[in-house]
Amino acid sequence: MTSIEVRQLEYFLAVHDYGGVTRAAKALHLSQPSLSQAIRSLERQLRTDLFLRVGRGLVLSPAGQALVGPARQVVRSVERAQVAVQRVRELHAGQIAVAAGAGLVADPLAPWLGRFRRKYPDTVVRVEESESDDGVAELVRSGDCELGLTAGLIVCDELEQLLVSEQHVVLVSPPGTPCSGGPVPLEQLAGVPMVVGDRRGQAWTDVERAMAARGVAVKVVVEVARTASTIPLVLAGVGSTFLTLRLAIGAQARGAVVQEIAPAQVRRLRLLRRPGDRSVGVNALTGVIHTDAKRWVTALKEQQDLGLGLVAAGAAVDARIRDARAAAASRQVSLAS
Repeated sequence: MTSIEVRQLEYFLAVHDYGGVTRAAKALHLSQPSLSQAIRSLERQLRTDLFLRVGRGLVLSPAGQALVGPARQVVRSVERAQVAVQRVRELHAGQIAVAAGAGLVADPLAPWLGRFRRKYPDTVVRVEESESDDGVAELVRSGDCELGLTAGLIVCDELEQLLVSEQHVVLVSPPGTPCSGGPVPLEQLAGVPMVVGDRRGQAWTDVERAMAARGVAVKVVVEVARTASTIPLVLAGVGSTFLTLRLAIGAQARGAVVQEIAPAQVRRLRLLRRPGDRSVGVNALTGVIHTDAKRWVTALKEQQDLGLGLVAAGAAVDARIRDARAAAASRQVSLAS
């Protein structure tokens, strides 16, 4: 038996659905003789009649009745495959605009976009930084950006807010700083020289508020515009700073001393998007963010359940991620060579 084409099954289903060749041919924009010939060709391939003529109409034969279900499954599967391919093509050729609050680009947006770019290397991502969470919300609400990332709850009924992850804020000090082994009470930081980066960010705002509630003023010795700029200053011994755990682990690998603080400072990250915006790019990036954030939180908890403290657990998870990336890169090099 020769292979049956999807087009032949579509013609067969059209004759059945429209109750005859004439109406089916009109719906398919085919001539009636062409459609009749296609049906006869299919019947010859199957070696059986698919329709029986009753009066002026056609009804399904027993063989035709048996074919309807499988034929619909085949046609629908092909349609789903075409849609899937089209979505991937649109995504690979498209662009996504993301708005991020102060201090959120380096962490967590950077690792999320890294994973997204590895999966969709041809997609262009434009990032707009805003000085405030309200600014992020306005960029998304106005349509300038499709997604927004904030560390605070926004009062805006026009946007969906999806809680995606949590970030722990820790103390990062110059190499050689004595380490107590436990969380550092904020009260003990009175008079400690501090390097402040991106003071607009929610992390610094929350920590300063917590210190002020305990009657502790932040002793700022250097203030810079970007959070990432604080790390070389800390490593040079200028002062200490507060960073999110992922950034702090990177500084620790270069010699900085990283400690938890008490009370713990945790900020909750939210994605903002317009209701009904389900473009291919938005869905793809949202999926990557949810997956990466869940993996990080789950892996961190697993390490803590093994008895590790927050900082040690974060370092273990970070090492595992770097090893996995190195292994993946090595496999790609092997395949290319």
